[in-house]
Amino acid sequence: MHRGPEPVGREVLADLAVPPSPLKAQHVPYIAMTADEESPAPDLVKGSDGWIAYRTPGPYDRYPGIDVLLARTVGTPGGRVDGSQLSALRQFHCMDLRRCQGCGKSATHVRGKGTLWVLTEFLETGKPTAVKGPTDMPPSCARCALRRCPVLEERGRQLLWVRQAPVFGVFADLYPPPGVIVSEQLVPLRNERVMSAAVATRLVRDLREVTFADPEFVADLAAQLGRP
Repeated sequence: MHRGPEPVGREVLADLAVPPSPLKAQHVPYIAMTADEESPAPDLVKGSDGWIAYRTPGPYDRYPGIDVLLARTVGTPGGRVDGSQLSALRQFHCMDLRRCQGCGKSATHVRGKGTLWVLTEFLETGKPTAVKGPTDMPPSCARCALRRCPVLEERGRQLLWVRQAPVFGVFADLYPPPGVIVSEQLVPLRNERVMSAAVATRLVRDLREVTFADPEFVADLAAQLGRP
């Protein structure tokens, strides 16, 4: 297990109290990167414990309680939103604390139903999206679940109640020696050997006990939330 510097604690991340933080974002969707941010190629070293680390350590290199190196988000959130790139820290933040991927606030949870998730009906390949199993999409609040979204308009929108969604693993780029990069691998958290060489881009939960949500009921919940 990695024994490097302690990451910033969850309570500090949630309060956005340590500047400059990639979590200080106001745009929609919250997990997306903006034109004023970038995720540079990592400058890595291998520690004496066998785990990779950044040559120059930073406060947001590892997410609390999840022992893996994060892809860095550099810069201050601002400018045009790039929906094709996600901030690893903001995605982890929303997925771990069950915050809305759209606005960064608490996701909608209804007792007896579960937490609200929004998935596309179809993948980019045209195949139907599985509503159970691993996903890298964080949950949603009712208001953001119904927002206009080009991707959802193109590939369909599924509103889901999820009663169980344990953390499964991460999507990560792997940096095994001697400098070979293996991109976009789904790595279970229990696999420490692989995790020691991983730079994670997204946290993954395993969606279980899933039921479809009534859009009218979700709309009523959104109305109760009011304007953002």
